[in-house]
Amino acid sequence: MEVLILTNSYDGSSNIIQEILKKKNIQFLRWNVDLWDKYEIYFDQDHFSVKDPVNKSISSKNSLKVLWRKPFIDMMNFESLKNNENKEADSNYAKSEMRAIIHSIMAYSRDKEKHFIDPIDEHRLPKLKQLNIAKKYFKILPYEFSLLKKKVNFEEAITKPLNNSEVGDKILYTTKVNQDELSRPYPWFIQKAVTGGKDITCVYIKGEVYFYSSEYERGSETIDWRTEINTEIQSKWLPLINKNLEELKKKVCELMKEFDLNYGRLDFIQDKENFYFLEVNPNGQFGWLDFIHDDKKFILHNKFVDAFLEE
Repeated sequence: MEVLILTNSYDGSSNIIQEILKKKNIQFLRWNVDLWDKYEIYFDQDHFSVKDPVNKSISSKNSLKVLWRKPFIDMMNFESLKNNENKEADSNYAKSEMRAIIHSIMAYSRDKEKHFIDPIDEHRLPKLKQLNIAKKYFKILPYEFSLLKKKVNFEEAITKPLNNSEVGDKILYTTKVNQDELSRPYPWFIQKAVTGGKDITCVYIKGEVYFYSSEYERGSETIDWRTEINTEIQSKWLPLINKNLEELKKKVCELMKEFDLNYGRLDFIQDKENFYFLEVNPNGQFGWLDFIHDDKKFILHNKFVDAFLEE
């Protein structure tokens, strides 16, 4: 068996994953899509193959498992085109073609086996569909999506993106808003705000569930813990201690079974003993949580790799 890791050169979890694969003596190739012009990608009517800068190669002719990590097309480097007059047009064309190739690789390999992580899942389970399903297992906060005008008036409200959080060169984090001051006509997802409580995240790996709680102090203005990422004041995450932990894990397993996901990182808000489901990211980051346990054992990464190889 061979493994193809679809990712980028900045992906720290893939660094750990490849070391685990080495220890298991499993042949793999890591395709860093941002360094796209350093790899040979070949397709014909019978197979595809990938060769990296040091001439290591993998082929669909062999038993091949594909791991979808973080192959971000927008990170593709085009320094080699710096003297090209049509740089923007050419780079946009190259991005479009490479996107098609990556999805073709997933489609080819999907015919042979179900993927451990599949990019289709993000389209199959958009956030509004997630909330509709999750309310059978967890409490959810009331919400509405509207384009022209509000229909529900929340005493306190937040907005957050349903898809890409980038707005120009800024990030739209979860933000407390006055519903009457929102620009119309624009699409707004509005949800009842919980200004206190704790941020909870959960890593699900094929039946294994790991809950964590953030020390971030949620308040009326400080509503999104992600604003602290990579700062000196970044709050710690710790394993969640809760008397209902086993019941919470059971509900997560039931929910993920209905979602038909092998892996995911789920986000909640804990307000007293209430756990409000926010969303699941079918390919969410989990690397920083592994250092909570032991920075040398990589419990989550090893569980992740084992589950991927078994799928």
